[in-house]
Formats: sequence, C-alpha cells, structure tokens
Amino acid sequence: MPVKHCSASIVAAALGLGLLATGCGPIAFNDTVNYKLAAPEPEPEPEPPAARAQLSGDHIVIDGMIQFEYDSAEIKSVSNELLDAVVKVMQDNPGIEQLDVIGHTSSEGSKKHNDKLSTDRAASVMAYLKSHGIDGKRLVSHGKGPSEPVADNDTEEGRIANRRVEFKVTKMAAGAPEAGAADSKGGARGKPGAGH
Repeated sequence: MPVKHCSASIVAAALGLGLLATGCGPIAFNDTVNYKLAAPEPEPEPEPPAARAQLSGDHIVIDGMIQFEYDSAEIKSVSNELLDAVVKVMQDNPGIEQLDVIGHTSSEGSKKHNDKLSTDRAASVMAYLKSHGIDGKRLVSHGKGPSEPVADNDTEEGRIANRRVEFKVTKMAAGAPEAGAADSKGGARGKPGAGH
C-alpha cells in the first residue's frame, strides 16, 4: 500500500498547491516594460529680428529715425545701430554704385540755415558710412533744407516728419539684381528723424 499512499500524497500535494494558488486571488505582476516618454518637441527657432534697413525700389528704407543733437549735424549714438543696418545693405548689394544721402529739415528757422543744416547732416551720415567700410566712390551727400516736406510744417508732428535723412540709389551696376517694389507705407523715407 505504500505506493497508494505515495500517489495519494502526490495528489494531495498537487491539490494543495492548486488551492493555495487559487486562494491567493489574482497574481500581480510587476510591469517590467519601460515606457520612455517621447522627447519634447524642440523649441522653434526664434524669428530673426526684422532688418532695420532694406533695399526697396530705388531707396534704402530705414525702420527708425536718424537722430542728431539739437540744431547740429552730430549724430546721436542711439542711431548707430540703424546706420550699421544701412552699411550692411550696402555691403550686401555691391551692385549699388551710387547712393545719395539726402538731408531734409522742417521750415523752422531761415532757409539758409536749414539748407546748411541739412547739407551738414547728410555729410555726417555719409562720413559714418565711409568710416564703417563703404567706399566713398559709392556715396554722394547733399541737403535739400525744407524744400521737400512730407508733412505739414504747421504742426510739431509734421515738422518732426520733415526732419529726415533719405537714402536714394541713383546708379546700379548693369545686371545687378533689382530690389522689390517700394514700400507702400511711405516709400523709403522711413520714420521721421528728430532734432531741428
């Protein structure tokens, strides 16, 4: 009978394990799958700042104002960044063979004084461009005083708008690529300059 006892023991042991397994309820398994979080999307490259000067039609359009000391041809340092942008346009466009730097004033004061002031301011701007690497053979400067207003000289706002420096391309090299059409928001004069 030992064989029967042995068989019964094996059966009992098997049943016991079965009962033990079912008595414990569901068996929990550790989650061994490692989920990797998706890498975050890279930050988009920031838009480069808009150029403060650009070639548009037959002008270099400036976004800002060239400021001078009051009743003087001395350029304020705050305008250096804007003038540096004009330098870059000239460097990037070697086909510009001649650029006219034109000074304008409001009608305040005598015409003689304003003609001289606008001429001196245009010459100061041209000197800045030359001192920053632009060949003087490509540059001409002159002043027009109060003769070409773009706004009403009877208001302070109008007088400020009339005090300005323009950059007009008067000669392009043959075969040089043409710039786009002139800006519809006031052409190439940019924003008005400050100072008398």
